[in-house]
Amino acid sequence: MAFPTLLSPKGSAFSPITRVPLPIVSNVPSQSSRPRRCTDAGDDDGGGKMTVFHFLNCAVLTFGPHVVYYSATPLSEYDTIGTSVKAAAVYLGTALVKLVCLATLLKVPENDSCDPYQELMKIFIGFIDVAGLYFALTQLTHRNISQNHKFQAVGLGWAFADSVLHRLAPLWIGARGLEFTWEYIFQGLEANANLVMTLSLAALGSLMWLRKNKPKTLIPIIYACALLLATMPSITSYLRRALEWQTSKVVGFELFSSLVMAFISWQLFSACQRPM
Repeated sequence: MAFPTLLSPKGSAFSPITRVPLPIVSNVPSQSSRPRRCTDAGDDDGGGKMTVFHFLNCAVLTFGPHVVYYSATPLSEYDTIGTSVKAAAVYLGTALVKLVCLATLLKVPENDSCDPYQELMKIFIGFIDVAGLYFALTQLTHRNISQNHKFQAVGLGWAFADSVLHRLAPLWIGARGLEFTWEYIFQGLEANANLVMTLSLAALGSLMWLRKNKPKTLIPIIYACALLLATMPSITSYLRRALEWQTSKVVGFELFSSLVMAFISWQLFSACQRPM
């Protein structure tokens, strides 16, 4: 079939009209305009670094004050690490006895309600710690260190063993998770409060069992403060379960109570050191 020719005004003929296919316009953006995405390997590496940093921060907050206290006080000069290790061993034995008593005398609660009988039994079982602390202060053989350094070394070893036994495994398992949580920060703060309370209880124990000459008017106060410190775990358990306090509120109460009891214990210890 022949194509028709078109004549120009001057009579010249144009070339035959041919059909040119139109270009197909695509809505898919080009490779250069596509947004870049992070690779999975990079995300895993960044998340892993953040979890390690979170674990290290929580571990330093939990166990760092024990090391700082030993280095900043005369305990390091008198090399009382042996006394602290012996106290930690006594604590582990005491914790084992408490665990057996809790498993034997207490039953598993069906709900989170507070049972007065169960809480009372926990208070009596908690006094096993006082017995263990008494053994560590009076029966263990120590180097020729003063009474001041002895109760500090025993209290430091006792508190460090408690932190390792109750907080190291949760930190290692939970603080390395991908999701940040304040729970382990609060555990570190709670360990600091426990350190102060244990040192205060050890100081009062040294006054009760090692100090012979002390003012008679201070004896009831010393025993009352020691009793309050010994029952502090049961008090915090009551605040959590019965009154349903949040963790931040309970930790704040523990920190405030530890500072108050430390101040009172220091005043009592200083008063007993004065010549009568």
